[in-house]
Parts: sequence; C-alpha cells; structure tokens
Amino acid sequence: MSYLLDDAVATEPLGDGVHRVQLTADWHTANGTPNGGYILAVLQHAAMLEAAHPDPLSIAVTYFRPASTGEAEVRVREVRVGRRVSTYDAILVQHEKEIAHAVLSTHDWDATGAIEHTPHTAPKIAGPEECPDSSGLIPAGMMAILDRYRYAMPQAPGWLRGEPTGVTESLAWIRASDDRPVDALLAGAMVDAFPPVTAEIGHLASATIQLTVHYRRRPTDTTWALGHVTSRHVIAGYHDEDVELWDEQGRLIAQSRQLAILSEG
Repeated sequence: MSYLLDDAVATEPLGDGVHRVQLTADWHTANGTPNGGYILAVLQHAAMLEAAHPDPLSIAVTYFRPASTGEAEVRVREVRVGRRVSTYDAILVQHEKEIAHAVLSTHDWDATGAIEHTPHTAPKIAGPEECPDSSGLIPAGMMAILDRYRYAMPQAPGWLRGEPTGVTESLAWIRASDDRPVDALLAGAMVDAFPPVTAEIGHLASATIQLTVHYRRRPTDTTWALGHVTSRHVIAGYHDEDVELWDEQGRLIAQSRQLAILSEG
C-alpha cells in the first residue's frame, strides 16, 4: 500500500549522495509554505537511503528559507561511519539555494545497551478511541498540513472554541489521515504536526527555525501517537516548543525541541 507521506518524500537517486525530490503543497502550514516536519522527513528519508545503520537516532535541522512546491535536490554526505553510531549531513537545495540543512545520527536498535531510567510515564489520558475526534473542528483547507492527520483529545483546545486559555500546552492523540503505521519517519514528521500551542495566546502562524528530534525506540504496533506539546517561553517573537511523542502502549517514541518565530501579521 502506498501512503501519503511516503509518496511525498520519495526520491530519485542520482548518484554520489544526490537525490531528486518533488515537494508538494499538501503539507503547507498557515504561512503557505511546507511544514518543517515534512521537510525533516524529506531530508531524513534521503539520508537513510545512504546510511550504514538501519535506524535514525537523532536529527537536527536548521531551516534557512521556505521551500516551494516543485523539484528539489537532497545532497547527502557521509561524515563518519562508526561501530555504534554513524553521522551524515543532508542539504535540501532548490533553485540553487540551500533551503535546509540536517545532521543525522544513525544506529541499530537491535544492538543497543541495556541501561534504563524512566522517571515519568506517559500522561494519563483516555485512549484515542475514547477521546472525541477533534479534526472536524478544524475547517477543511485551513492548513493543508492539518488535513494530513487526524486528532483526538479529551476536549477541544480553547483557541478552537474561540476561548484562548493563555496556557501554551496541549495533549492530543494524532494519527496519519490514511492510517499509516507510525515509524521513525512518521514520528519525525508528527512532532511538528500539532497546531502551535501559541494559538492559546492568539498566535497560530509559526515558522520553524531549528528542529531537533531524538528517537527513543523503534516504533511498533501503533497507529496513534500521543503528543504532549509545551511552549515555555515567547521572547521577542521567538518561541520554543517541546514535544514528547508516546505510542498506544505508553512507550516513549520521540522527543523534540524547536525554536520558531511567530508572524507579526
């Protein structure tokens, strides 16, 4: 079966680490430009095709300028191949301009250590089938990116009810609109697929400057993921956003942090 995300990141290898990709408008944000998580997925997918290890461990993306719909290239370079962890960088290039740069670390989840310390568990919340489907509250076409996912949460966020709470935090289940199972590629896109919680202070349009994702396990047997999203500080128009992503069994899949800029318009 072909899934929307896989079609949207598919590349044509050209040799020497160069991959051609067709960027789509189907993942645009309120700014009318591609979602940062989508761009991350494009970079990660191309880099993993060149990787010596089977699993991504972390990826850090810096966004230089917005991409546009149409043809682009991802240029992947091997930085170091190690026994446990290898590193690559990948640059998205469009119209001869660098759009975004990623540093990706890879490894093998079947060859990791055994040390564990997990001081807190997944947030307590009803399962995705018990929570109301919140997707219908979002007007169709409001943002293309929001049409790629389904959301379920105990109650609609204040900004969608016309009653912003002033609390920049949310807890919501998310799944791909075509029921694609969650893996590292989808998890990386998902962490940036929640409406910015700054909407609770009246600011929905947000553009990512830097996004880092740490993958905490190889996801299995999960279609829904639970996202705990928090923005702690908004200073001079810039805001942070932290996301913890948990699977349906309460296991941590990924953690992310980004710095983004809010639109003044």
